[in-house]
Amino acid sequence: MLGVIGIVVALVVLVALTFKGWHMGVVAIASSLIIILTSQMDIWTTITENFAPSFTSFAGNWFLVFSLAAIFGKVMDLGGASMSIARHTVKLLGKKQIVLIVLVVSLILSYAGIGVFVIAFTMYPICLALFKEADIPKKVFPGLMLAVPATVCMVFLPGTPSTQNLIPAEFFGTSIYAAPVIGIISSIVVFILDYLFYSWVVKRCAARGEHFVPGENDTIPDLNDESVLAGLPSAGAAFAPIVVLIIAIFVFQKGFGYAANYSVCLATTIAIILGIILYRGKFNVKEVCTAGITNGLNALMVTSCIMGFGGVVTASPTYTSCVNWLLSLDMSPIMLMFLSINVICMITGSSTGGLNIFLNSMGEYLITTGINTQILHRLSAIASAGLDAMPHASGVVLANSIAKTDMIDTYKYTFISQCMIPIVGFFVALLLYMVGVC
Repeated sequence: MLGVIGIVVALVVLVALTFKGWHMGVVAIASSLIIILTSQMDIWTTITENFAPSFTSFAGNWFLVFSLAAIFGKVMDLGGASMSIARHTVKLLGKKQIVLIVLVVSLILSYAGIGVFVIAFTMYPICLALFKEADIPKKVFPGLMLAVPATVCMVFLPGTPSTQNLIPAEFFGTSIYAAPVIGIISSIVVFILDYLFYSWVVKRCAARGEHFVPGENDTIPDLNDESVLAGLPSAGAAFAPIVVLIIAIFVFQKGFGYAANYSVCLATTIAIILGIILYRGKFNVKEVCTAGITNGLNALMVTSCIMGFGGVVTASPTYTSCVNWLLSLDMSPIMLMFLSINVICMITGSSTGGLNIFLNSMGEYLITTGINTQILHRLSAIASAGLDAMPHASGVVLANSIAKTDMIDTYKYTFISQCMIPIVGFFVALLLYMVGVC
């Protein structure tokens, strides 16, 4: 019982310190110590044999993926490609469809393999211009920006080079295109629900008389200012690296049979080189690489700290008892998977952490059930996008930090689009599997 209390208290501390802006390294260690003490585990042994190995294993395995994705995002940003994509999307869809524009642009960037952290930085100046034009309050930004990258592209769409799609590919020996029909149909459902929800939010804000108010240090680009737009790449040049990235991943994995991580790294490297060639003269390559890899390593360290905390959780006697209890429940393996992943994701505040921890501890059991590994891949990935978006989740914290918005104003929207709607999407995917769709 004390161990259960310890996990609950650790989670409360995790959320509280994150709200106060503490570094995730300190937060992870403090929360881990609570679990260690309440579970009567040896402090030094647990830190060195559970926290540290979990931290270093994840950091080592995902270093190149995070680093290359962040560099690519920086190339797209400083090369003007992201702004060019936004401009052409506005011209195509119209200025009144701001919600749809943000969702589509973030979809394009995310599916190209650009991480949520990079997209948040890239989308903010674009959203400032769009929100000002449509008079949308800034409090809508965190949830709207995260809606598609953190759900649709992260776990639903087949072929996305996200860690949440790569982890089950590595574990089950599948490709990142596993269960494509289920993934595509459920992703469309989630996208539509996100669009309907945020369209309603924007209308409700307008009805309440809420307006766009820029922050003290906000620099708002004008999408109608020709001097701003003059130096932007053409539509073809802006989209070219993304198209090449997507095609290259497919060729390397499907054509050459390379591993998922290796395919993503090779494809991203090619896309970076193409971007440098296309946008030459717009930035210093050395500075872009330095800034990009710094962003990537920062994101990697935050996630790795969460992995370390997860390593302590899974090493505790309480976790073992909880796993045994879950396995004893009279429920289907898939529902057991859904429940377990969401609980772990909620504790760690990380879909990557929850998915990684679950597959390492209970993945072999799923394989023994005889369920198609493609189905296990897709549904486990989708399940990780449920209760992962807790207030202490790094993406949620970052989005609010960038926009200088208060969690108390923004999280109600984030919870709906990043927690509730993906859960609906999971059950849509489950229904498709039950009727024989793959």
